[in-house]
Amino acid sequence: MEQYRAMLEQMNQMPAFIPWLGITVLEMKAGYCKGEMLVRSELNNPLGMVHGGVIFSLADTVGGLAVIAHDCHENLVTLSSNINYLRPAIHTPKLIAEARAVKHGSKVAVYTVDIMDAEGVLIASTTTSYFMRS
Repeated sequence: MEQYRAMLEQMNQMPAFIPWLGITVLEMKAGYCKGEMLVRSELNNPLGMVHGGVIFSLADTVGGLAVIAHDCHENLVTLSSNINYLRPAIHTPKLIAEARAVKHGSKVAVYTVDIMDAEGVLIASTTTSYFMRS
């Protein structure tokens, strides 16, 4: 449990893309990660909905952190990802992402990530493959 707490603190204090988007990691354990992103107007597309690329970034980030949490393997890259946008993210103060392992092999891991609005309504779902480098 202590190792996950240290990983959470490190990710939430990183001065880069993740905190700029407003992503905060809420929970990590082996093969699982839950995070949220506060929605700001500059993250919206011209129609006033959260931009699809922002939603994908949230999913990819939380999914990658779930892989890391599985075995503290921090050297990984996304191989491929499929995202299904199910409804627009509009009029919500935050988005919540939950990642779960489908398969975690020695070099390749497959995870699903569901993105919900603040009310728990499913916005998007992804299946992503990650390559864990040595």
